[in-house]
Amino acid sequence: MHRPLTRSAGLLGMLVLASGLAASGLTPAAAEPVAASPAAGVSAADLAVPEVSAAELPGTELPAAEAPAAEQPAMPASRHAKPAATLLYFHDAHEIGPVLTGGEDRGGVARLATAVRTVERRNPATSVVFGGDLAGGTLFGGLYQGVPMVDALNEVGVDLANFGQHDFDFGVDHTRELVAASDFPWITSNLTETDGSPFVEGGTWAVQRVGRVRVGFVGLTDAIETTSAAGDLIETDPVEATRAAVADLKAHARVDVVVAVTQYPMDENHELVRAVPELDAVFGEEMAEYESVIEYEGDVPLMASEGNIGSLIRLDISEERGKAPVAEHGTARGGHRPEYRVRPSVVEVDHTVTPDPELREVEERYAAEMDERLSEVLAGMRTPLLDPTQASRSEETALGNFVADAFREQHQADVGWVNGGGLRAEAPGPDFTLRDAYSIAPFSNRVMNVRVTGAGLLRSLEDAVSRVADAGGGFPQVSGMAYAYSPTAAVGSRVSDVSVGGQPLDPDATYTVAATNYVIGGGDGVSGFADAEVLVPIGDAPVDAEVIADHARALGTIDITTEGRITVLP
Repeated sequence: MHRPLTRSAGLLGMLVLASGLAASGLTPAAAEPVAASPAAGVSAADLAVPEVSAAELPGTELPAAEAPAAEQPAMPASRHAKPAATLLYFHDAHEIGPVLTGGEDRGGVARLATAVRTVERRNPATSVVFGGDLAGGTLFGGLYQGVPMVDALNEVGVDLANFGQHDFDFGVDHTRELVAASDFPWITSNLTETDGSPFVEGGTWAVQRVGRVRVGFVGLTDAIETTSAAGDLIETDPVEATRAAVADLKAHARVDVVVAVTQYPMDENHELVRAVPELDAVFGEEMAEYESVIEYEGDVPLMASEGNIGSLIRLDISEERGKAPVAEHGTARGGHRPEYRVRPSVVEVDHTVTPDPELREVEERYAAEMDERLSEVLAGMRTPLLDPTQASRSEETALGNFVADAFREQHQADVGWVNGGGLRAEAPGPDFTLRDAYSIAPFSNRVMNVRVTGAGLLRSLEDAVSRVADAGGGFPQVSGMAYAYSPTAAVGSRVSDVSVGGQPLDPDATYTVAATNYVIGGGDGVSGFADAEVLVPIGDAPVDAEVIADHARALGTIDITTEGRITVLP
């Protein structure tokens, strides 16, 4: 069960949000009330410090959920000492059960629960942070829209969540329902309603006292324009939002460590740390389907776990031997408090982890239900459709060719285009089923048809290959077209040797392009279709998974390989 935020938890002193816990789904039975201000949060740890009167605070005086930090013995830092606090982080929880990718069986909420509890047994001062993306994104996410995942993460014991763009795939109202069903609060520092008011009542930051360490969090989300929430929310500049949230956090709460939870790639997280030096650590978005990433900007770790719960990032927070004077809201108190250092590592969630039996039953129940719905065989397969190491985000793949062909055939277009990040699963064979079609394209995007100039098509190609270094999802898999690109060339000058139908691209000519509404609408920063003539609008366009299924049925047997449509230059 989810750990209630009370003394009995023995885990977190308190969670305080900038404007209360109304959006978290917590009730008085599940958590003690918190001190709240209409404008800003007040850490419960502040209330536990002598010399601070409840009358001085815009809230209610509460007893500390555990002994004040000053009463707890400091633990000297050493190689073998238990950390003062541990944060566990994961993101992109699209699939409730284990995922088989590249021959490896990993993930699943049952294993996740075991991995979390193993760490918690070794250090009860542990907090679990979810980085976002549980609705949409895969077959399971597309069919069930995140509802079972919220239930499962309640059982795992998540303590705090940030939003990912896929949490808005089914509209803002559905996202609100997911928040209401959560036993944990969600925060966002850069999403607002269209009138500028906060999207969630929790506000723009949160403070958790984990053991004796006060950890402040800010949360950032990107690519809202690619979701069903486009037009219903405002996504503000991440740097300015972080600066504002951190300033407000430090003005109203005591914190020892500040962590940003983002849905941004590593290069942007590096920029964020350079722009906001108050950050001590950054939890970022998935960079590789089955590879964890830890980088540094100076001494600040930037971390991302594997996709689909393939791993956890563990961030241990330890006290340094030296101590620095305590400053409360900018006023010296005359005491001392320790400085802290952070150390990241990876916890694998793979076949070596014993699943939690109750959650394993949940996984099996959903698997059986989906098998019954999606077992229809559409075609035989002479060649598998694989995407090793997410190759579709940087080079030609048979999987990308197959889907791009399906899109082009659907509208008899000159060009078929599918973004590599939209290919969410492999199809190893020996048969291609309805499950495969919906696993590959789980977002329920629509395959539109537009007419664009050659110049616009070239601009779209340049935009789409601009983020290959970060495995950006916009990389184009194509049909009816060929091109070359250099990943090391300057952005905007990477693409060359473009041909359509075997003829060199004419910037002044026009071409028809079949692609999803996500791509046509500017997803992943692709700008060249903005002025395209729409031939088949989104309202008349078929769902991408059904287009793939129809293409497989028409083929009868799938036999496709790479054939030089995309050439990668030095």
